[in-house]
Amino acid sequence: MEYLLVMSLSGSAMTGIYLLLRVLLKKRVCARLYDLLARVAILYYLVPLPYLKKYYVVALRVLCPERALEISRVPLTWRNHIVHAEGLMHVNIFAILQTTAAVVWISGICILMAKQVAEYLLLVRFAAKYADRAMTPEQRAFLSGLKEQYGIRRRVFLYEAPDKEYTMTFGFFCPVIICGREIASREAELLVRHELVHIRRMDAFWKMLMQLAAMLHWWNPLVWKLRSGFERDCECSCDETVMQDKTEEVVDEYLRLMIEEAQEKKDENVSLRWKAGFGDEAQKIKERMENLMNKKKWNRAAAVTLVAALAFANSMTVFAYRDSFERELLEDTSQEEIKEAEKSDTFLFVPEEIDEEVIQEFKESETKVDAPEILYERQFVDEEGNVYPILEDDGIEPHCDHDFVNGTGYDHIKTSGGGCIIKEFHAQRCSKCGYVLQGEEISRTIFAKCPH
Repeated sequence: MEYLLVMSLSGSAMTGIYLLLRVLLKKRVCARLYDLLARVAILYYLVPLPYLKKYYVVALRVLCPERALEISRVPLTWRNHIVHAEGLMHVNIFAILQTTAAVVWISGICILMAKQVAEYLLLVRFAAKYADRAMTPEQRAFLSGLKEQYGIRRRVFLYEAPDKEYTMTFGFFCPVIICGREIASREAELLVRHELVHIRRMDAFWKMLMQLAAMLHWWNPLVWKLRSGFERDCECSCDETVMQDKTEEVVDEYLRLMIEEAQEKKDENVSLRWKAGFGDEAQKIKERMENLMNKKKWNRAAAVTLVAALAFANSMTVFAYRDSFERELLEDTSQEEIKEAEKSDTFLFVPEEIDEEVIQEFKESETKVDAPEILYERQFVDEEGNVYPILEDDGIEPHCDHDFVNGTGYDHIKTSGGGCIIKEFHAQRCSKCGYVLQGEEISRTIFAKCPH
């Protein structure tokens, strides 16, 4: 679940950049730039980057060689802490919370998946109408010439819609174009060009990735905002590509076709999530027309450079991935030690690259700095540093008029493996009879070898 959260963070950051640029540069930048940014954002939602992090760390060590590896304390409070011992698995509360969140997350995915399967089955039923058809020689020649212009070598099928349905493309491995105009007409050429651009850019595949990202991050509102924007920019950028270097007359004819295709749209049950269609909703048609009439210059090199720079800057979120740490316990580790380890706040992690001499120096310094002076198994230390033993209840004066002073209490617990556990807690002690009130626990420190 932590990886999923960081993937969502990375994708949301890229989506934020995408949405911000759309607001700031709405009518001054080609839709192809927004389309490219949206595709990068989709990848950030889908690709975890923990392996990229280690390469970044290596690069930082090369750039900053003076920075040595450090032995660190790893906080366990908000980290999965699982101990396998004697065939049993001991988990902390954070692991339980993450498991609960994972169940809710998977339940949401299952609901969305069922909806997607239903939409896909509708598309399959629609496509079945063309299963027994074959292209005529005229259709093959017409399609072959356009494919050559766009450099498409994939196998593509072209059929004329018998009921004059609106033009669409479905299928990824063997794309099928359903044309709503008479094949080889001027209108059909413009419509098929639009669909071939979709095929060349593999838009059907990217829409599937977008759907997958939306399912994985269904709880993130930004991913749904990205889906809506991507579908719009995908069509707008396709329009720009088809109409690039075309005359005003051709552009006007193309705009007229947009309106006609939207008006003739009949099959409302086939979701655009699984296909690319020339016809669209009225509001989106209006946006596409405005985008096409507002001509803008397109510089591919500049756009790719900008998107690459933004993608690299956003990839710095790899440092939000927390490393996984693994420690092998000794065979004679007791259940008591395991239970105490589950409640620990921190854990010492020593990288493999650290040599034994550095480890020894660190242990000595830790003993001097972190290990309190232990004079009694249970003791109280007041604010002035005076140490007193914590007496058992039978040694306390029952009728004392207590005068409490603040301080810190310590419990020293020895373990079977030769180590010990130090519990530190807030406490108050009566200066007259020695009665100690124990408060909230501050920390627990586990020593593999008792230094006291």
